Amino acid sequence: MANTKRIEKRLQKVEDWAKAFEKETGPRQTMENMNWLVGQTRLLGERLQQSEGGVQELQNALNSNSQVLNQFLEQHDMVRDWQMFLEGLQAEAQQEDENNAVQESGSEEMDAQEQTDDGEGMGEGASEGDQDTEESQEEAIKEE
Repeated sequence: MANTKRIEKRLQKVEDWAKAFEKETGPRQTMENMNWLVGQTRLLGERLQQSEGGVQELQNALNSNSQVLNQFLEQHDMVRDWQMFLEGLQAEAQQEDENNAVQESGSEEMDAQEQTDDGEGMGEGASEGDQDTEESQEEAIKEE
């Protein structure tokens, strides 16, 4: 009995929720959603305008700094040195780009392992190196 009453209460809650959901759908809810979306679009537009203003301020600062630098270089007769410095930086950047570039494989391929010749010179017994070692040991014993 108690279980049946609990199930009935839960079912009633679900039915109430479904009715409330149905009330929230329709033209009124659609208008609320549209108003919210319009508000969000306005906020995004304001943020975009602020960002564009910041970019413009940075561009103006860069132009101002460039003019000051050019005036300084001209007054101190350093324009040629500055241009040489910039050319050096460009050359370094190009060299780095070339080093980092992906190299294409050529059409000719090398074998990963080359065949070795048979050891014809080696026979049974001691090799020349072994004989040299034995001779040097015999000479050392004679000297003692």
